[in-house]
Amino acid sequence: MSTLSTTNLKNPASSSNNIVLGADGSVSLGLSSLNGGPLAGFRNRIINGNFDIWQRGTSFTGNEYGADRWLHGRLGTTHTVTRQPFTLGQTDVPNEPTYYCRTVVSSVAGASNFSVLVQFIEDVRTFAGQQVTVSFWAKVDSTKNIAIELQQNFGTGGSPSATVQGIGATKVSIGTSWQKVTVTATVPSISGKTLGTTVNNYLGLTIFFDAGSDFNARTDSLGQQSGTFDIAQVQIEPGSVATPFERRPIGTELALCQRYFCRQMACAQSASTGIMLTPVYFPVEMRATPTSTNVSAGASATASAVAINPRNTTLAYFQISVTGAGGYVIDRLDAYSAEL
Repeated sequence: MSTLSTTNLKNPASSSNNIVLGADGSVSLGLSSLNGGPLAGFRNRIINGNFDIWQRGTSFTGNEYGADRWLHGRLGTTHTVTRQPFTLGQTDVPNEPTYYCRTVVSSVAGASNFSVLVQFIEDVRTFAGQQVTVSFWAKVDSTKNIAIELQQNFGTGGSPSATVQGIGATKVSIGTSWQKVTVTATVPSISGKTLGTTVNNYLGLTIFFDAGSDFNARTDSLGQQSGTFDIAQVQIEPGSVATPFERRPIGTELALCQRYFCRQMACAQSASTGIMLTPVYFPVEMRATPTSTNVSAGASATASAVAINPRNTTLAYFQISVTGAGGYVIDRLDAYSAEL
């Protein structure tokens, strides 16, 4: 019996490897598409990688969540993040996406300053000890570098292990036309690590646009820069091959986002000062106990809202403290959030 030893198999007419054989015995197939078969649906662990869902709005300037599940982080440096539409019928980015995310960065010098696009993937167990491939489409206003890294965070509370940063830190040159970026990394094992008592641990993906010298080890010394950075169709999947971007049904993608954030309306009425309870039903079970970050009120009264149901459930009762006399209607309890 003979053995053929090789790492890759490729058709002479193919531009990439058709079969990749891993040292651990794994096999990665360079298929043209998995989206129509039984493996479709959840290869991509990024939620809202197509930037279809923007429940909070379409323009942001702070260190805040904007596009659902995406934290548009900054410190010192300023930026403006907007939802941008693709031209109908364009062919630069495949699969006819609707939107992309644009970040206009104005760099401010400082070792700790930065501008990033981040997603925290729930559960640090995700891809632990495995090889993964990050892929997305990108372009800039003039040729620049961006940097990609993964992090393992073990949560808060108690004595969790320290965050592991700089996993697969890679600097990539980006031009003025849409191009596909692919980065392969090995996520460390979490054997021997300790989780925090608060269930908020994660695997993080960070795309750096601007980074002071404090981040050199995490960005392959990206450095500081201003510019316009466009990102589309972000994906992270197991293996060493970037497969075509996975598109889930829009209703499924929205429900995945609503586990962490959703906007709801709750109405209550009081004739005088007092405390009321009003129920709020969520479209899906929240990741953790939701909180109200904004209250809009009617009439001549003010109100505060505090979730008093301690469970992460599809129903929560909110305690409304009303100050002021006369007919009062609270017309919206806004921005329930259970982000990591």
